Amino acid sequence: MSFTSRESVLSWIVGILILLSLSYWFGAPKARIWKETVENQKQLADRIALAERLIQQQGEWTLRLDALKTKLSKYDAGKDVTADYLKILERVAKDTSVNLVQRRPQKEKQHGDLYELAIDCTWEGNLEGLVRFLYALEQENVTMDVEDITVSLVSGGKGQMKGNFTLMCIYSRSGEPAPEEKAAIPKRGKS
Repeated sequence: MSFTSRESVLSWIVGILILLSLSYWFGAPKARIWKETVENQKQLADRIALAERLIQQQGEWTLRLDALKTKLSKYDAGKDVTADYLKILERVAKDTSVNLVQRRPQKEKQHGDLYELAIDCTWEGNLEGLVRFLYALEQENVTMDVEDITVSLVSGGKGQMKGNFTLMCIYSRSGEPAPEEKAAIPKRGKS
């Protein structure tokens, strides 16, 4: 059986098409994996560069942490700190002409060695008083941060505003844990 030149050209074309389709069939997943691998290598290189920059800046971060630790108040394990922070809040509000309509302290939350106390406040005053209030809170020698502040104009009040904010108070504890904390600590026995 002999092939004509036309048939041999067609058989070569069909053979090449079969080879190309098989190459695509087996090569496409490998190409996708290779592309993902290259992208992962770029991401890892970026992470390594970031980690190296952070390591180089370790001294600076340590100084910043030490500065924050000086502002971090330390209380005894059983002491309720809500009154202390409410006193600071009231004093600063009085000094800056901001009227605190409501103060609702939340329950203390523990995050590792740090404790967090949120105080939800409703306030009234003018813009100048609000700015002075926020600045005075920042200058206090305790770690407090104002979050989720809202400001709106009082209808009919010339330059008067009102709103809400959450004061986040951060502190640490020393000494023995409070009785309710002792109950939560599991006792280890001999196995």
